[in-house]
Amino acid sequence: MGAIRPDTIVLNWLLALPFFAALCAEIFPRLSLGAHAEREAEALRRGPFLLGALASLMGVGLGISLIPQTLGGSPVAVDYWWTRDLYHLRFQADVLTAPVLVLLCAMGLLIHLYLAGLPLLPQPHHRAALVLAAQGCVVASCLSADLILMCFTMQLALICLWLLVYLDSPRAANTLLSVTYIGGAILLAGVLVMWNRVGDSSTSPLPMLLVPVEPHHLQWMSLLVLVGVLPLIACFPSSGWLLGVAEGSPALALAPGLLLPVAGMCIALRLIPGSVTLGLLPGLGAVGLILGAATLCWGALRAWLTISLRNVAAWLTVSQAGLFLIAIGAAASPTASPGLLQAGALHTLAAPAALLGVWLAAGAIRCRFGTDSIPDLAGVIGKAPLAGFALLVGGLSLAGLPPLPGFQMQRLLISGLLRDHQTWLAVVVLAADVIVAVAVLDTLRRLVSGTAVAAPRWSSPWLSVALIVVSIALVAAVGASAQLGNWSDLALRGALSISRSGISLPR
Repeated sequence: MGAIRPDTIVLNWLLALPFFAALCAEIFPRLSLGAHAEREAEALRRGPFLLGALASLMGVGLGISLIPQTLGGSPVAVDYWWTRDLYHLRFQADVLTAPVLVLLCAMGLLIHLYLAGLPLLPQPHHRAALVLAAQGCVVASCLSADLILMCFTMQLALICLWLLVYLDSPRAANTLLSVTYIGGAILLAGVLVMWNRVGDSSTSPLPMLLVPVEPHHLQWMSLLVLVGVLPLIACFPSSGWLLGVAEGSPALALAPGLLLPVAGMCIALRLIPGSVTLGLLPGLGAVGLILGAATLCWGALRAWLTISLRNVAAWLTVSQAGLFLIAIGAAASPTASPGLLQAGALHTLAAPAALLGVWLAAGAIRCRFGTDSIPDLAGVIGKAPLAGFALLVGGLSLAGLPPLPGFQMQRLLISGLLRDHQTWLAVVVLAADVIVAVAVLDTLRRLVSGTAVAAPRWSSPWLSVALIVVSIALVAAVGASAQLGNWSDLALRGALSISRSGISLPR
């Protein structure tokens, strides 16, 4: 059992404070802090988001401290002792989930800074509490060492995101909730079948426990899991909810557009137990390849054809879900290269980091100029260079251009497809990469050329801080690209509960 550290206690209290603030505001509507000056009013508006940013920053520090402990191959587990008489809550950080924890908390940090920089929002303490709650539930779902706890925290995250989006667009929020809850019910069915077949609800030994299960039962379990996580990774044919959120609630579309895909990819890697069983599931491979190719091409084309920056970000998110599905589907081949699953593991970090840059750029430009319609934004990049740089670096990373972070993932994926003689699929991936690159460069061309039509507004420095941080992170990741392949190999073996000195992965 892990030791309780002071920063963990403080982090838990910081996560809880916004909930108490929101609860008190509802129970005692007359109890409020009166602003005596405009500066005080601005501080009260930004305070909840800055508190959320501080909590997220502490989560980043906590995750970074866990990474060295997990690199040796042994997971770090924490039991919540006060729940043992009710239900055994257990969380586990390993080579896969510790970096995911850092990524999720880093995204939460930037999302809170972004929201702190937006114009006046009603009920900011409610929004900050819901973003923190959704972020915490997604983290708990990815770190959960128990199947039922994983599904429970994922459902809580969906409720928080639904309430968050509902503040701006009830229709988009209800679409998100209905689609993702259908997927959640299917995922829960697959989890319950797994629990029934192996007799253990722990995710740690799950891959090995599933090996002796009958192939037809294993196939149904994995298909249920795959179909259940499709809405979470914003995948075709459920991409409509993400576009609805982006259209109806552009200010808050960043949170569901990024938190759910990361959770979906991480859960898929945990519950579809990799190359140990994928070779037994030809149906899974076919479904993954068909959905992945359709999602990748459809998202890339729509990102190229749209005239809205927020829709560019949403469709690029959809296209990246396709790459993940292609990696999972191709890995089901009996002759699949381990590089395909390594590409899937690496994608859980590379794609969200790049998408964060695109989403932040789109949101910052819309906030600064009052619109995100590309034809109305001719020549604005000269007045918003940080947003242009984040859009360029993030978009080209999604296209797999070296030496950006997405290149290592694309190299593993394409080389694995060629090694498995799936040349046509490698051509599809390369063609989609070209379309994504053209979409990003063409968008920037239209934002650079011409005379600025939209008049700039005052912009909060917190928006600039968010853009600077994500741009530096993407550029800094270039220097670490050589180590990303080694990390994805370790993460894959960690997800399979296989040590480096243990069972060899099939080649």
